[in-house]
Amino acid sequence: MSFRRLATPTIAAARPIELRPRGDFVEWLAATGGTLAVTTYNSGKLALLSAPAGELVASCWSFPRPMGLAVAGRRLALASRDHFWQMEICGGEEAAEVVGQQLIVPAIVVSTGRLDAHDVAFDRCGVLFANTRFNCVARPSERVHFIRVWRPSFMGETPPTLAVDCCHLNGIGVRAGRLEIATAFCEQSEPAAWRAIDRFQSGVLIDVLHDRVAARGLCLPHSPRWHAGGWWLCDSGRGALARFDPRREVCEPVIELPGFTRGLTFVGNRAVVGLSRIRKRHILDAPPVRERWPRLRSGLAIVDQTRGVETGSLEFVRGGREVYDVAFIAGVTAATFADPTAR
Repeated sequence: MSFRRLATPTIAAARPIELRPRGDFVEWLAATGGTLAVTTYNSGKLALLSAPAGELVASCWSFPRPMGLAVAGRRLALASRDHFWQMEICGGEEAAEVVGQQLIVPAIVVSTGRLDAHDVAFDRCGVLFANTRFNCVARPSERVHFIRVWRPSFMGETPPTLAVDCCHLNGIGVRAGRLEIATAFCEQSEPAAWRAIDRFQSGVLIDVLHDRVAARGLCLPHSPRWHAGGWWLCDSGRGALARFDPRREVCEPVIELPGFTRGLTFVGNRAVVGLSRIRKRHILDAPPVRERWPRLRSGLAIVDQTRGVETGSLEFVRGGREVYDVAFIAGVTAATFADPTAR
């Protein structure tokens, strides 16, 4: 593995996303006392959303193709096109002008090269990411760009150094500090296999601990997350939020939404689900969801997962067509970034 060392991008404010809240979105967000962080990778933005005084506040920041997000306490991790960011959330003089505002400071920035990093998660040893180009789960490394942690057994004898996306391993789930679950578009080991097969029903949920496929028949799955004693995920191509039933080895839809579902976090008794407007003839075009709804939305849906009901939403009207991930920063009612060049 050899990558050209890349200069760290400068964090800068981005053009705002035009937002349209519906239902109880703003009221709910204000009651959480926290901030939602959302990546819109095609428009290169990380959006920070909060409602400190019962009014929606949003700020957008530029990153090259930002994708996976993870929050653990006061730490925020982000995968972008060529770099992996680990940041600290702290108070500071620059942030003190706004009550409750916190400063997000880059602590470690690793140049990774084009790994096509997708999901990000914290485990007991640090941080993990789905290294989609190399069909594995990895850790960022300043010395060798990444350290391989796990690769599904169905990759067989395929060379681990092969830099070709075979199965589109994109989602990872951590429970109690341990990597337990992953999602992929197929269980094939041939280069670019996920593009060649019927990817609308070949998606899999993988039990990492036992290195076996736990559920099949998914449509472009993403974002496995542990919550309330079970695994949840986005059956993205069907526009569904689903829950895994281990006894039947199936993922049952809890709700179907008018968008390509990708990005998932839980806050109290609500699921926050990312929605995207996937273009026709795009590699991730999803006829099942597109044919079900006359118009797809981009943004966030707030779902009462116990009832399977959408209670509110935030539509990205302009400036953010495709959401990749969403994470919740508890106890932070406003946040801003510190430029790493200022340190």
